[in-house]
Amino acid sequence: MTVIPSGDWADVFPGPRIPDVLLYVSETWDWLQQTYSQAVAFTQGETALTDNLCEALEDTERRRSSRMDCDFQPETWVLQRQPDGKVTRVARADIRVILGAPGTPHLVMEFKKLDGSADSHWRYCFDGLNRFVEGKYAVDHPYGVMCGFTCADLNDQATALAAYIGQEEYARRLACLPDATGKITVAPSLIDPASSRFDTNHARRGVGAEEPIILLHTLLHCPQPPAMLTSDNC
Repeated sequence: MTVIPSGDWADVFPGPRIPDVLLYVSETWDWLQQTYSQAVAFTQGETALTDNLCEALEDTERRRSSRMDCDFQPETWVLQRQPDGKVTRVARADIRVILGAPGTPHLVMEFKKLDGSADSHWRYCFDGLNRFVEGKYAVDHPYGVMCGFTCADLNDQATALAAYIGQEEYARRLACLPDATGKITVAPSLIDPASSRFDTNHARRGVGAEEPIILLHTLLHCPQPPAMLTSDNC
């Protein structure tokens, strides 16, 4: 007998599935680092890194062996219809995770390179995270994922990134909602303490999504080739 999912299930990527997805992403990235280290080194561009990762995630044999019943779509456009009927491309999601068949719940993952500098933190926040807040990504969904490719120490980078987002001005611009204790960044993550370094919660008033969105922040280590290492870049 075929069970037809409820309307709510078809609208929302189930939170309990997110740890499965992020673990699969992490394990696949580790395989890429071990197998094709030069192709996924920090010197590669963001698009090259995300495309390389997405191809490996979508590998049929790997998905089956990991019992991952999701599709992973690279560089998918987000389309919006305007009041006059015209349709515009508002943003391009790095990786869209589709649960089951097309049209069922999806999870948007946005990727940025982080070298430990304030400039890379700014791009992570205002050329990445803000797309969720502005409704360009995941407008009808309660969860999203920000992922940093970093050549820095993972713990140090997570601490620095959380401090950057938590600054009063940036937290205001990113519509951050503090938790019950007043924290802007919540660690350990309430959704996925194993893979997410911390969570943030953001209001999205005025963008067609009245409910806040919870973003999970995760990091993937992306070493520099030895010849490229200097004191200034990881």
